[in-house]
Amino acid sequence: MNSINELLLQISKRAERKSSDYLVKSFVHLGHVFTILKTEENQIIYGRRGTGKTHLLLFLKNSLEEKNEIVIQADMRCLGSTGGIYADTNIPLSERATRLLSDLLCEIHTSLIEQISGNDICDLSLAAPYLDNLLDLSTNISIDGTVAIERSNGESSENNQQLSGSISSVPLFNVKGSKQEKNSQIVSNKNTTSGKEKLKLHFGAISKSIKNIIQLLPSNKLWILLDEWSEVPQDLQPFLAESIKKILFSIPTLTIKIASIEHRSRFRMVNDNESIGLELSADASTSINLDEFMVFDTDKTKSIEFFKELIHKHCLALDESNYCPVESNKFIKQIFTSNSVFEEFVRASEGIPRDAIHIISEAAMHSGRNRLSIFSIRTAARKWYTTNKSKDINSCEEAIHLLDWIINKVIAEKSTRGFLVRADVKEDLIEFLYDSRIIHLVKQGVTAKNQKGKRFNLYVLDYGCYADLLSTKDEPKGMIYEEGEYIEIPLIDYRSLNSSILDINEYKKTGHLPLVQSTDDIYLQTKHNGIRKKPDNEIDISFLDNIGVDFNKLKVKETVYIPIIFVGLILRLKLGHTQSSGSEITHVFNHYVAGIDSHKKSNNISRALRDNEIVKSESWLKIHELKNGNRFSLSTGWEKCWDEYFNTYRLIE
Repeated sequence: MNSINELLLQISKRAERKSSDYLVKSFVHLGHVFTILKTEENQIIYGRRGTGKTHLLLFLKNSLEEKNEIVIQADMRCLGSTGGIYADTNIPLSERATRLLSDLLCEIHTSLIEQISGNDICDLSLAAPYLDNLLDLSTNISIDGTVAIERSNGESSENNQQLSGSISSVPLFNVKGSKQEKNSQIVSNKNTTSGKEKLKLHFGAISKSIKNIIQLLPSNKLWILLDEWSEVPQDLQPFLAESIKKILFSIPTLTIKIASIEHRSRFRMVNDNESIGLELSADASTSINLDEFMVFDTDKTKSIEFFKELIHKHCLALDESNYCPVESNKFIKQIFTSNSVFEEFVRASEGIPRDAIHIISEAAMHSGRNRLSIFSIRTAARKWYTTNKSKDINSCEEAIHLLDWIINKVIAEKSTRGFLVRADVKEDLIEFLYDSRIIHLVKQGVTAKNQKGKRFNLYVLDYGCYADLLSTKDEPKGMIYEEGEYIEIPLIDYRSLNSSILDINEYKKTGHLPLVQSTDDIYLQTKHNGIRKKPDNEIDISFLDNIGVDFNKLKVKETVYIPIIFVGLILRLKLGHTQSSGSEITHVFNHYVAGIDSHKKSNNISRALRDNEIVKSESWLKIHELKNGNRFSLSTGWEKCWDEYFNTYRLIE
């Protein structure tokens, strides 16, 4: 296995398992997300599993600590107890939430002690009384019931006196006397309680105690980062959110960031016109949704750039022997056989960084010393889908049936990979598939002139659902199919929408046969019977890396078209094509050589082949004039011309 592939295998799948130095080195800025996040505003960060919420919070924590600010990070998965979360239904929700709040406040108390004792600027002796007070207030127990006090008093006394004497004929005189006194008093108290112990937290007192502690901190500020909020049971979330709002949100010098999964979050509930919890538009200033930024179908250029930096920075952070090129484009060329393979990898990741890391690690493991090819990416993506992602939904049989119905409606019947559902209809099963990363949201609020007053959400099936169909005659031909054509670039407004709309009510009315009980039972006929198209050969283009120039900018005889056409014809020859058209030359150049943001246009290449006399006079170029258009090939002895220009012909062989 080559050194780069070994690094790909070592990339961490979970941010919390790595050191802060690694997290900083591997962090990739995503637009203005971090700029918004570091503002002193209470915020919610949404994102499905694997989108980078924890990494983002850890990077923020490290950035703030470098400024000597105090940051507390709490993992909500580690809080609570069986009595606080999974108690029987006889315990009121408010009491269960209070127990969980007490655990959270105790975690804040413990973290404050650790932070203050490890910070030379803070005087622990000054903060200790306030910290003790915070702990007392966070664990205050009261008796819900009656208290009875019994008191009994007792007193006793004893007085004994005795005098005796005797006279005899013998000279003897004997007198004996005694006196004894005894006093005793008994007092006893007895307390008898009848009732139930329960936590009683005074929000105002706790808030004041935390304020006093913050005044002793550097810059008089405190940051609290709550991760994995969605792990809190949904019935408790509004009560916990209400308590946090009253205790923590009321402190202007305290900033809270909460990371959660949107469809598993319930920050607010309204009963009988009474609101409990956080009103996100008012109590929290801005919500950041990481799912909106990295999906390939939403913004191809942004997605490609992000995942290029993601893989490159992770490998640089792991690289102790300087195997990785410092320049990211060179790094990508060392990993993938062509730019189009890298684009396929980004599409297969579906905007989820953790999925991307798993897919590329799997592909690297089975590629050995070779660079990653289309086949290795598709195989790895399919394996990750079948062995991990799809298994997550097997706990919900109804979700499996819906997925089977969607796959048959979308892929089998329409040869597409996308579908539309009404935006105003809440469907729990759709949200479940979305949270499980089986489907992905591309556009919200899609409209059409023939669907007045209606808005739709555009989803696509996960790449792993149809990876087996790629390169077969039944592979998806576009995202959606409307008005007689396949549409690949999603729009917000269409003239007409009909065939791409899925009516979930139709699924509910139709019902299903009990043939599909897990995702392993979902098959498409083409998976077994489809005729697989032969893909282009995988070719080695490392000879271009050794030239030391960028073919996207290189000029020969004052024109960029000579190197582009020359390289294009060589690549076509390597693929087994002796003659080529201008568009075919353009396609192969863009596929293997052109930068992601510097693809060439076929009409420009064709025009140069037709009208540029400098290009047409090149001795290595042979023109075949045909009735249906000219074809082009390499003439005998073209190798000498290549060596004259670049002195690297030996590398081509």
